Amino acid sequence: MRKILLLLCVSILFSGCENFLDINPDSEVVNDDMFNTAEGVEDALYGVYMSMVKEDMYGGKMSVLIPEILAQNFTTIEYYLSYLSRLDLSGTFARSSVKPLWQSSYSVISYLNNIIDNLEHKSEKDFPYYKLYRGEALGLRAAVHFDILRLFAVHIGSTDENAKKKAIPYVTKYTFKVTPFFSVEEVYDKIIADLKEAEACLIEDESLMPAVRKGNEKGFTGERELHFNYYAAQAMLARVYWMKGDLKNAKLYADKVIRSGKFTFVDKNALGTFMKRRVSLSETIWGLYTTNISVYLFDKQLKSNVLKLPSTYANVYKISGENAGEKDEREKKWFMRKDFEGSLKDVCIKIMDENNDVSPYTGGGYFGLSMIRLPEMYYIMAEALLEEGNAGKARVYLDSVVAARGLVKFADREFEREITIDDIMNEWHKEFYGEGIWWYCLKRNNKDIFVHERNTIVAGSDKIYTLPIPADEFESRDD
Repeated sequence: MRKILLLLCVSILFSGCENFLDINPDSEVVNDDMFNTAEGVEDALYGVYMSMVKEDMYGGKMSVLIPEILAQNFTTIEYYLSYLSRLDLSGTFARSSVKPLWQSSYSVISYLNNIIDNLEHKSEKDFPYYKLYRGEALGLRAAVHFDILRLFAVHIGSTDENAKKKAIPYVTKYTFKVTPFFSVEEVYDKIIADLKEAEACLIEDESLMPAVRKGNEKGFTGERELHFNYYAAQAMLARVYWMKGDLKNAKLYADKVIRSGKFTFVDKNALGTFMKRRVSLSETIWGLYTTNISVYLFDKQLKSNVLKLPSTYANVYKISGENAGEKDEREKKWFMRKDFEGSLKDVCIKIMDENNDVSPYTGGGYFGLSMIRLPEMYYIMAEALLEEGNAGKARVYLDSVVAARGLVKFADREFEREITIDDIMNEWHKEFYGEGIWWYCLKRNNKDIFVHERNTIVAGSDKIYTLPIPADEFESRDD
């Protein structure tokens, strides 16, 4: 990825802004210079991706650190984060911990809106890849808003009607004006609209992304796994509809991704390496390029105890019943005990590596992290089919992942039975441990949570599933 002028410009222009929904646009000179050429537009998009992998966003806090602590997949001794670990989300310390996520996300959205606004004055006559540019920008805008929504707003199934009426701002203009808060339903509608337009714009990826990819493609139309691509739009629509509770539409888009034939499960022998510091050429539908995530997250576990595996983490992978004693390959490959300064520590090494990220790297994908992977589509299909009453076909989709991970299929177990929603959710937990997804699974179903630091079960509620919006975001607002 190229080093880009935009990133330097926006970091200077926007430093010190307290309200990230009211960011001053950059100068017309910068706009004119950057968006008059295809290279300038591409550099602007690369700048967005590079901003997204910073530690306050998907390079650490937003992808793993905070959602994994909230989900109790990790505990922490870090003072501010310990409030999140206890699910005490209403106080000053919790606000301080999550404020960077809000600020960084809306910064990225502002950059995207600048790109989209400038593209409004251009067309395919100006840029051969105009539709790709627009599709990526719209898809990214929707994806970031979606994460803000599911972090900082109540779930759409909440009974608190007042909270649902005022969820988050959905910002679509690069302007001085403050964007009002929209309802949860309105935000979902806007996310879905952006994603559907993105899907239409990105259809060229059907040819740009062959079923077998070598990983050495160059230029803007190469390495499409590292861009918000056509299949990312479909997978994100599946994820959004699933979170919303619309399984009919979630199934429609998950099925599109699966049927595309562009993504396959890795061999079980590659489980220990295919995600470690890399974007898989097989399972990753969309990932972000970065060379820093491993050092950041590995050190948080091994050296600082900011992330600490609970003593019971292995219970997630425990196999009972007629297959008791079988070992889940994911537990064997994704966790290990490390000797650090004379003491042993259990460490999740799934997407992390103690080696420096910039050490020599040989194929199998790109440096980075996955934003959305193939197994999620199969779990969505399984749940949608189960809801429709087709338990047999639901089991086929769930067994596809189970078998790929080296386990006995439900259909082949000694005491054959129909799968349940608990079977599906247990697989979500096993598969996505350490990836910042499990908390959203819990929130979607308003599940009770066993809180390690309290040593008790806390009842599911909006109180434990809604992060506090920064207080200064409400200053000088009329809405």
